[in-house]
Amino acid sequence: MEEYKTRLLSGKALLLLGLGASAAFAQEGYRLLPDRVVVNSAAHWQAWSAPEGSRVLLPEGGVEPRLVRRQINAALDAGQFRYVSEGDTLSGGVRAAGSNLQAGGLAMDGDLATYWEPDPQSPLESWWLELDLGRAVIAQHIRVRFVEEGGGDPFLKFRVLISDGRIALTEARNREFFRVGLVTEPNKDQREFEFEVQPQHPAPLGSTGEVAQILRFEALGSDGVRGREVASGEYALLDSIDQGAIDYFRRTGAGRQIQVEKEIYEALPAQEQGQVRYFRRERPRLAEVEVYTSGDEVTRLTRSLPKAGVVRIANTRRTREVEDGIFSTFRSLREYDPIKNENQIEVDLGTRYWLDRVLLLSPGQPPPAYQVRICDGSVDPSGEKIWRAFEERQNREVFLRLEETFPLQEVRFVEVRRLKLEVGKREGGNLSEVQVYGEGYASEVVMVSPLIRLGRHRLLSTLSWNGDIPLGTRVEVRTRSGDELLHIPHYFNQQGVEIDVRTWEKIAEAERPPVVIEDQPGADWSNWSPSYLQPGEEFKSPNPRQYLMAEVRLLSQEPLRAARLRQLQLHFDPPLVDQALAELWPTTGIKPGEEQEFTLYLQPLFTGANPGFDRLELRSSSSAPIELVSVFAGQNERLLRPRRLWPGTLQVESGQAGALSLVFPQLAGRQDLLYAIHFRTRVFLSNTLFGVRLIRSARPGVVQEAAAGEATSLVESQSLVARADLQEITPLGQVQLIPPVFTPNGDGVNDQVAIEIPVFVLEGPKRIAAQIYDLAGRQVRDLSVEASQASGLHRLLWDGRDHQGMLQPPGLYLIRAGIDTDAARSHTQVLSMVGVVY
Repeated sequence: MEEYKTRLLSGKALLLLGLGASAAFAQEGYRLLPDRVVVNSAAHWQAWSAPEGSRVLLPEGGVEPRLVRRQINAALDAGQFRYVSEGDTLSGGVRAAGSNLQAGGLAMDGDLATYWEPDPQSPLESWWLELDLGRAVIAQHIRVRFVEEGGGDPFLKFRVLISDGRIALTEARNREFFRVGLVTEPNKDQREFEFEVQPQHPAPLGSTGEVAQILRFEALGSDGVRGREVASGEYALLDSIDQGAIDYFRRTGAGRQIQVEKEIYEALPAQEQGQVRYFRRERPRLAEVEVYTSGDEVTRLTRSLPKAGVVRIANTRRTREVEDGIFSTFRSLREYDPIKNENQIEVDLGTRYWLDRVLLLSPGQPPPAYQVRICDGSVDPSGEKIWRAFEERQNREVFLRLEETFPLQEVRFVEVRRLKLEVGKREGGNLSEVQVYGEGYASEVVMVSPLIRLGRHRLLSTLSWNGDIPLGTRVEVRTRSGDELLHIPHYFNQQGVEIDVRTWEKIAEAERPPVVIEDQPGADWSNWSPSYLQPGEEFKSPNPRQYLMAEVRLLSQEPLRAARLRQLQLHFDPPLVDQALAELWPTTGIKPGEEQEFTLYLQPLFTGANPGFDRLELRSSSSAPIELVSVFAGQNERLLRPRRLWPGTLQVESGQAGALSLVFPQLAGRQDLLYAIHFRTRVFLSNTLFGVRLIRSARPGVVQEAAAGEATSLVESQSLVARADLQEITPLGQVQLIPPVFTPNGDGVNDQVAIEIPVFVLEGPKRIAAQIYDLAGRQVRDLSVEASQASGLHRLLWDGRDHQGMLQPPGLYLIRAGIDTDAARSHTQVLSMVGVVY
């Protein structure tokens, strides 16, 4: 159906036809003010996409990388972890209680002034509390803390048990617990207890702790109404609920005190009435249960909810068993196939963390042999990850806990291979969890904004930010912009699950959920700009535009230092013209490296508020000189009544990388003229982008980029890209020495040799190399330069002197010229001979 097809629309607002499901596409993530876009609140940063768990939103509105800690209390953040158990989605926190369930969470909130207290009217058997840590941890020791003196009593007798969360395969389907702490002697005064957790399953020598997810605290005894003896006056002041027993005693002739009932006591003669003892009711109050582990487990920090696809097992279905944080789920690993490179587990943490330990947990029948590899995300020239492989390990002792340690370093990917130990023997390979530990802030956090809607064409001038940037950290920002949006329809069933359009159409119309339309960047959007490295830099994406996006990178080279970003601002000014359209001709059939004539048509459109421009800057994406032929200005899109501006009143200035600036004698404004700029140049890329920027000298820093579009009816390109066929072209063209013999004697004739290095195909910055050697192989001079645009014609000059400025003796010299590339490319270096004579 036509209405369900993806449509390309320009300048339209986001269409949100759904309700609940539309929230995913409706977040703004910024505030639009009259002169700028501001991002400065936790709600704003929350709407920016980022690898899950890699950042922390600060209450004051900032954002910083996640800190991975050592030695943590796993009970404190249990509530942030969710998991699926027997079809139900559960979260950490209070799991159950025999009494006063509502107050159970106070025993794991980190506040010693709050507590869980069982109902004193309930039987002792119901004085228990179960806490769910939300994920499986290696509990090393458990600390039980009761309220401070004066705020209540410690429990008289109690025990602490833990469970790894597995459910017994019995009719009752209960979880199995084992005891880690027991107090059977009456405890009236001790307020803090600490219990070491010993391994309960086979583990390597020196291992401490045991897998735990559920903790159970049980009271075993109580003094009930005789919690603590008090004076009669104090007893009278107690609340009725705190008033405990009153014990009466008869005094015998021998001076003994025998407890009797109140009625008997009152009937006794005065000389036989003994002491009366008053008691405050016992108030057992559990302030905190703290479960200490070796640190944050990064895999679970990056998975707040189970998601398919974040763990890849080659040649099997995608799975989440080994990273869901639940010990009771596991994967039976097949033996790694080195020929097909299959059956390994690969865990992607989403970004780089400082790690030094990988822990493998098995519920039983663990891998007999295994190998762990790690990668920080770096790739080789072919695009394959660069792995650090550890030794192949054997597990003959059938340990259920396996560990690989290494020096602290940046890691993003972890790979586990199950290996064969004994040929012909059936071996286990069950793996429940792949856990990773370390210390430090995430070393790279990349956050991408949602679509920023400017409301109309706006001219972005500068981009700035503020925050804390310690030594060894930095903030980098990139932008992209455009005018067109793709409107993508999404279809959901009644449960909110996304489905395809055919399935959606089968739902009864009355029950069919609305279509949700998501906006995405359209075809005219720019690529990501070069990075902004300092606040206040000039906006680097095409301008003006109606929409933009920003990408922020928080980077650190020091584990315990992190950049904290409080605010990001994108400032805009009134545009020099309302809109500037440009069109190039010709755009196809261009011969690479050969001189070609082009015409660029520019159509500035004005409104009454536009101040106009007095300078045009013409450049290309190749490092090639642009030679101006002529400039005309005429009426409307057909260049009627053309007027020659150059040669004429325009001034021409040469810029870097072959760019040209056309300087007007007076402000060009309030006239919708068509400009035809005729020039010669060469192209060295398969797609060479030409651009023209409008500048006003009185407003330095304000630059408006012309957009490709229909500037004139004289040509039909609507493009600024010249296309050339470079399939048979090598990256390095024919290097020329002009002249091949030169005389550096200072007479002004042939005093220098020009080394012309044509470079094709390569995008972006590269090093253009040119080194001079004598025939003995000694380097005389290095003329190499860093080129912001590698492809183009690079001209380097040698004046016959060495690096110390000394003239070299006459003779023959070797020149090694070429380009430094990241990949092992051929045809990137050449040797030539030059002669020096006097």
